[in-house]
Amino acid sequence: MSQAIMGGHEAPADRLAVGDRTMSQGMFGGAALVLGVVGLAIGQAHPGATFYLDAIAQIALGAALIVFGTALVATYGRLTARVEAAAGMAETMGGTTADMFIGTAVVVLGVLALVRVAPAVLISVDAILVGVGMLLNSTASVRVAALENSLATDRSPLRLVGEELVFATASVRAVAGVASAVLGIIALSGGNAEALTLAAAIAAGTAMLLASTSLSQRIAGALFPRHV
Repeated sequence: MSQAIMGGHEAPADRLAVGDRTMSQGMFGGAALVLGVVGLAIGQAHPGATFYLDAIAQIALGAALIVFGTALVATYGRLTARVEAAAGMAETMGGTTADMFIGTAVVVLGVLALVRVAPAVLISVDAILVGVGMLLNSTASVRVAALENSLATDRSPLRLVGEELVFATASVRAVAGVASAVLGIIALSGGNAEALTLAAAIAAGTAMLLASTSLSQRIAGALFPRHV
């Protein structure tokens, strides 16, 4: 077993579980947040433009889910390359794959909505799928954090704080995922669909942005410094 894992000093690529959500996910989440806020702000004056902003926001969230799922798979690949066996790998890998498929579905449905194929229904479904995807990736990130900790003998206070950081960011994404799914269901059942799906995009985008801020990166770097 590699000394890097045993000593708790994982390579930067393996810090995904303690806050390294990749800048790409943060950018997509931030874009969805901005589009949602702008859409709500100009909804009364420019109702036609709001539809496009809503659809594009959902597409951005779908891309963020794909990025997260891909990064999580890569992290598992690097972990399993360092050890011969990783308990529970198959289950978490399956969840991550589902997360990536959901992100792809969100993007496809968003594009169809942009070309006016049942836009109100498809955007509402997108909000629901984004919520489900966020629940999956929050669970997957906690599982990979648990695996990393099980492979390390170092149980220092810094590592424990890092573990709490994982749970905190994952719980934020889970709550935002529930909110997005609920708002999507209400929109699908005949509520003010445009306003509800824009609100869902704001909630999901905010959670994804917060999970990948430079502050999170700096905390993770301080907890697990690189040793050359």
